Amino acid sequence: MKGDFTRNTFDPNKHFLRVLMQQGRVQLDADWNEQTAILLHYLQTLAADIIGPYAGPASELGFEITPGDAQGDFKIGEGRYYVNGLLCENGQETSYLNQTDYPLSKEDDALGVGNYVVYLDVWERHVSYVEDDSIREKALNGVDTATRSKVVWQVKVKPITYNYAYCQQGTSLLGEEVSTLSRIGMSARAKQVRKDKQPCLTEPDAQYRGLENQLYRVEIHDGNTVDESGNAKTPTFKFSRENGSAIFPVNQFVYDAGSNTSTVTLEHLGRDEKLGLKVHDWVELIDDRISLKNEINPLLQILDIDVIDRKIILSGGEGMAIHQCRHPLLRRWDQRAKKNEINAEGVIEIHGNGWIPLEDGIEVKFALEDAGAIRPGDYWLIPARVATGDIEWPSTGHDKNTRIPQILPPQGIEHHYAPLAIIAATDGTVTITSDCRCSFEPLSGACNYNYFGRIGIGTDLIRPRVRGDR
Repeated sequence: MKGDFTRNTFDPNKHFLRVLMQQGRVQLDADWNEQTAILLHYLQTLAADIIGPYAGPASELGFEITPGDAQGDFKIGEGRYYVNGLLCENGQETSYLNQTDYPLSKEDDALGVGNYVVYLDVWERHVSYVEDDSIREKALNGVDTATRSKVVWQVKVKPITYNYAYCQQGTSLLGEEVSTLSRIGMSARAKQVRKDKQPCLTEPDAQYRGLENQLYRVEIHDGNTVDESGNAKTPTFKFSRENGSAIFPVNQFVYDAGSNTSTVTLEHLGRDEKLGLKVHDWVELIDDRISLKNEINPLLQILDIDVIDRKIILSGGEGMAIHQCRHPLLRRWDQRAKKNEINAEGVIEIHGNGWIPLEDGIEVKFALEDAGAIRPGDYWLIPARVATGDIEWPSTGHDKNTRIPQILPPQGIEHHYAPLAIIAATDGTVTITSDCRCSFEPLSGACNYNYFGRIGIGTDLIRPRVRGDR
């Protein structure tokens, strides 16, 4: 989540039950957020343990797939469905090509002839006032407060290329390319111990040298997908010392083909110099469509800034367009040519040849062995603290002079999947081959009424309430 947070302290392996506030103590956002995370972890784990990986209540079983009214389309029924403990609610019947949180093109995304598995892709999206202005209190005259997280469900399709497909195959129907997180790992460090005869001493520059506490975000930009020539692309990453929270709502975007530059008018230029924009900064143009389809735009570099009119000149921008209804914004990233080995697109290439410097003494290293498909958008968070001159990152070994930073998997975004149906599309008409949904009855449905209108639960007898009871 790209918010202005202190850090993310929730760790399910610690088995904390709750957060206890103490009198007269400093209140931190991390403590409140951890309490919410503890409760959500419990509720979602409980739901998954009771319900299973995916199912819905029999009385309100949602997401029924039925033939659509238009060619290459199908209907999605209203109701509820749980996927790995996450509640997905569809308030009214919709169709594949008209989903609220999955923007599709009726011309480009309509189903062609073939067999498909229809499935749910469920994930958590961070929402700030830029994406939804209703969460900002108007009485505060524009001041930003808390943000939200939202369960996003998207009904997607995947072609079936083999002869036999059954609902009993579960998520294996979706193939290996549909994964929750990339298998690439990363480690990080700031303080480095000298390897000479005085191991207890550190070099003056072998520590975090920033002037402020930061929460660094390292995010995959380009994956290692195969291009049209059959060559695997070089994966890249970008980073932000503000966890990607330095964002700027866009009022207007104009591309000039003659100069290959773009002029962007912003709602504001940041709260202060630290959270503002500078010439040579790299920024990313984002809107709801880009976020909801898990796509990326090339980074653009700031060439000039007009402070009075809140306009900035960007390099490139061909083919990019914005719609105000999609809540466009610019997100600032903090890699710079003077400090980092960035390529022409403004991002840093990932390699397995050792440590890659970020800034102020922080370095990262990626583990590419058996990484498989590397997915854009996966990220790691690195809290950096002035008081210790170090970062908060788990390491092996108890001796601080011999510790080795652990290799950690990405922290998100985690996707959850559930098959809904197997369909066949012929000449634009969709036929439902199999309904893959699972259902469950409420626990109270297992109670048996006796002749006197009582039900037995354990050793207790409970009489159902009837009309006239007080």
